[in-house]
Order: sequence, then structure tokens, then C-alpha cells
Amino acid sequence: MAIDPTVNVVNALQAYDQANRTGTVANVLPAQDVQQPQSGPFAQMVSGSITQALAQGKASEQAALSGITGGVDMAQLALAVSEAEVTLQTVVAVRDKVVEAYREILRMPI
Repeated sequence: MAIDPTVNVVNALQAYDQANRTGTVANVLPAQDVQQPQSGPFAQMVSGSITQALAQGKASEQAALSGITGGVDMAQLALAVSEAEVTLQTVVAVRDKVVEAYREILRMPI
């Protein structure tokens, strides 16, 4: 699948414009970067884990925004931030293991 750099630039400019106007950025991939969903128990488990990580990140972001405006006490804000940190560390650790496994497969003799 070839990536058209002009499409990515246009998408980046649109996202920047949206962020300037609304203060938020939509978390969507360009159509050319979207992979077709795979089926099977492992793919469903990975997809579910990614969905949970994204939901945790969004909840922590909302708690941080509420903390800025004074809508959440500091204990809840600290808890949300620490949960987001643990989620991020877990996602990074899984990513590192996947990359390590991929490199190991590449090193295997044919």
C-alpha cells in the first residue's frame, strides 16, 4: 500500500485547524493507513486490549481537564494520571515485545 505524502500533509493541516478551533483533535487514521480488521480470538483480544487502553487514556484526559477547571479533587486526578501511566507503560512493553519477536523471526534462517 503506497502512502501519498500530500494526503498526509492535508490531513495534518486539517487536524491542526480543528485543534485550533475546538481545542481537541479527532483520533482517526487517514483512510490509506487503515488496515482491514482481522478476525480470530487473538485479534479480538488485541483489539479489546487496545480499546481498553484508549478508553483509559480518554478517561484520564477528561479527569485532567476537570482537574484544571476544579471539577475533580486532587486524589482522583492523581489516581487517573497514575492509571494512565501504568496503561501507557503496559502498551509500550507489549509493543517492545512484539518488535523484539518480529526481529527474532527476521533473524531465523530459511
